[in-house]
Amino acid sequence: MKVFAVLHGQTDLDAEGRIQGSSDHPLNDTGKRQAGDTAKALQSKGIDAIMSSPQKRAMETSEIIAAHIGIEGNRLVKGMKLCERDFGDYEGTLVSEIDYFALCSWAGNAATPNGETIRETAIRVIPFMNNMMKLALKGKTPLMVVSGNVLRVLSWYFKGLPEIGKETIPEAEICAVYEFDSDEIPPEMLDPQMIIGKLDPSNNQGGGNADRVLTQPEIDTLIATMESDTHK
Repeated sequence: MKVFAVLHGQTDLDAEGRIQGSSDHPLNDTGKRQAGDTAKALQSKGIDAIMSSPQKRAMETSEIIAAHIGIEGNRLVKGMKLCERDFGDYEGTLVSEIDYFALCSWAGNAATPNGETIRETAIRVIPFMNNMMKLALKGKTPLMVVSGNVLRVLSWYFKGLPEIGKETIPEAEICAVYEFDSDEIPPEMLDPQMIIGKLDPSNNQGGGNADRVLTQPEIDTLIATMESDTHK
């Protein structure tokens, strides 16, 4: 079954080339136009439900897409575990001023002062995705609307963790449509403990922010609500 993902539209921080993780900025006028164009590209994809990061840039993108393709009510759901990675003290920093590869690579797993590492982001996103696959496995086609580092984790989820020494960090394209196949999920992703076991505690110093994520029962309730609504 197919699963689609979209990176949110442009914000003013995007236009300035700055890092935005937990920063909650809305779309600018360009971002709104981009979301509308993306909605047109999604009209033929048979999207049944949208799961969005609750941050303004993602929710505004989701709402524009939903209005174009006829997604209503409980079929547009906020997924708190899809919040963008918290970059801590690096929030608002120009990307050109830091080693972005080291900051975002699985192998590097660079700590961000008072923020999350990329592996910590993966640890919360991957179990959430395993729950979301209940929709795909029942013949539903979900769309995820997220930010760049969560999109990177989604790519790992469907294609496998990058090989050490061969990893690349392709730039995520704003409002581009990414298509994944639920039949290609590597077995290790279906067992979150295998992912957790790959963490190197000595290189995992990010603080994280547990207040931003839902509990597993809350996630189950969201999925059940969405699934019930798509049967109506």
